[in-house]
Amino acid sequence: MNIAQFSVTRPVAVTMRIAALVVLGAICVTKLPIDLLPKVSIPTVAVVTQWPNVAPEELETQITRPIEQAVSSAPNIYNVSSTTVEGVSTVRVQFNWGADIGQAAVDVLQLVERARQQFPTDPTLGTPIVFKYDPSTLPILIFGVSGEQDPVALRKLLDNNITPLLESANGVAAATVTGGLQRAIIVDVDPAKLQAYRLSLNDISKRIAQENLNLPAGIARQSNTEYVIRSLGYFQSPQEVARTPVGSFNGQIISLGQVAQVKDEHQEQRLFTRLNGQPAVGIIITKQSEANTVATADAVFEKIKQVQKLYPNLKFGLAYNQAQFISNSIADVKSSAMIGGLLAILILMLFLRNLRSTFVVALSIPISIISTFALLYLCHFTINTISLSGLALATGLIVDDAVVVLENIFRHIERDKKRPAEAAVSGTQEITGAVVASTITIMVVFLPLFLIQGQSGQTFSQFGFVVIFSIAISLLDALTVVPMLASRLIHEDQLAEEWNEEHGTGSKKRLSFVKRIFHWFGRKFDQLDASYRNGLEWAIHRRFIVLAGIIGVSALSFLLVPQIGTETLPQTDSGDMNVSIKLPVGTALEQTNATVQQAEGIILKNPEVATCFAAAGTTLSLRGTTTALTPYQGSLTIKLK
Repeated sequence: MNIAQFSVTRPVAVTMRIAALVVLGAICVTKLPIDLLPKVSIPTVAVVTQWPNVAPEELETQITRPIEQAVSSAPNIYNVSSTTVEGVSTVRVQFNWGADIGQAAVDVLQLVERARQQFPTDPTLGTPIVFKYDPSTLPILIFGVSGEQDPVALRKLLDNNITPLLESANGVAAATVTGGLQRAIIVDVDPAKLQAYRLSLNDISKRIAQENLNLPAGIARQSNTEYVIRSLGYFQSPQEVARTPVGSFNGQIISLGQVAQVKDEHQEQRLFTRLNGQPAVGIIITKQSEANTVATADAVFEKIKQVQKLYPNLKFGLAYNQAQFISNSIADVKSSAMIGGLLAILILMLFLRNLRSTFVVALSIPISIISTFALLYLCHFTINTISLSGLALATGLIVDDAVVVLENIFRHIERDKKRPAEAAVSGTQEITGAVVASTITIMVVFLPLFLIQGQSGQTFSQFGFVVIFSIAISLLDALTVVPMLASRLIHEDQLAEEWNEEHGTGSKKRLSFVKRIFHWFGRKFDQLDASYRNGLEWAIHRRFIVLAGIIGVSALSFLLVPQIGTETLPQTDSGDMNVSIKLPVGTALEQTNATVQQAEGIILKNPEVATCFAAAGTTLSLRGTTTALTPYQGSLTIKLK
């Protein structure tokens, strides 16, 4: 029993197979994460070390070079590069494509720990931070928060109350606060008084550290009960800090308040952030690696609604929203795919000129597309513009096999006068080899996409997988669903009646509007067929002219190749842009802030600008990630209307 005979005689089994794939795909599509592009693993690990107020030359000699020498012995390395600026050393270790980036990060961390033995002993020298590049963890949302008159209280509120609530949203990895004024207890020491009491700054810092402690004090037992004892020694107020004894002079205890002024203020502001020209504190939201970008953004907005109920004075201004652009892009691709599918069904209807036949062929489109979502879920893919583009392309290819099989079934009914069930079996069996061969040929065309290495290969491999799998499902449908439905929906009496109506030999009853359109298109198609036949005869008798024309057009086309640019992905307009400002090295932060304010004023005068989030004293990328504090640099993240 061949596959066509099995499908015709076992309709329940074929129907259950269809239902299983469709239900599985429908369930999987609800669980698939949504993103702009496929997840890309960049085999690069970075080592960032901060040493405030240290010149680049000294930082390179004592920090950057030892790290470079250490990480160069890591396996599977492709390239090592570094950048050293004032106070920050960055070493980038690039591995060969295909390397396990997780294991590579562990190897680099172990080598950096060895290199730390050569570092100078300076309490201001930070611990090297090792992290791997993951584009999926870039910030998805940037908010500018204002509404609190006291900037110190605003920053404290965001750090202690708001960010923990936002981080509790599903899919959120971190909510980072940037800008504003951070609270600090300032101890302003008077050098003259220190000298008078024969004390030093080291004595002051040591005594503060010794008194500001919270240590375990063991276990106390009372009858059958045990108590855990702690020594609560943290300072509770600036007055308590001022009463701390720091030494003695002439037999008298000297307190900190006698040699210094203790103030509850804020750290020196080295970063200015504003939203639309008004001071604001930024909140940068990053999602988890496997989280759904759109769902995570929606969860964050729900949390912000809760925050605004608790703190109605706070104002959240949206400066960047990656989820909105993703939603719009996905919606555009979906609508394009649906329009393409409807146009394909319409063209099929006009060519087949039979509603039942069109239904038999068109049914393969939703079956193949919905079933493909199961592949995306099992392969840990995402719904993105690349995978949906593959589905949009496959929509036109899906119906090819079904059309060929159905046309051959029609031929057996019309020419050999077979019953539909018999014609479905013989027609499908006759064409199975040709259909399988043509489908495999189409699949092979997309196999080179899997041979591309690097970021492009990771991006477009999903495109090839989606097209191949959807076409494979359509082949299975053409060999099982089409003969099964054709044997039950198509009747020879109906075909004979339609043939007589089209050729004017049947009864003279009034035709419906749809049949009149079908007959009109049939006549036009016959005229096109006749014109094609005439053109084909002309080309066969003038072979050299046709070949010369083909060669000439191909040669002229090659001349245009140098005029065509190359890029990995086409340009897109997300409605977001970034302006970076870099002044001469050594420029004071106040001058940088004034320059950024000037640029900010020019940008906000443009009526097309919706929001402008400015940062002076750091570099702010388009996605909102802040790097080291650099007083001579600033940037503006602009969201257009």
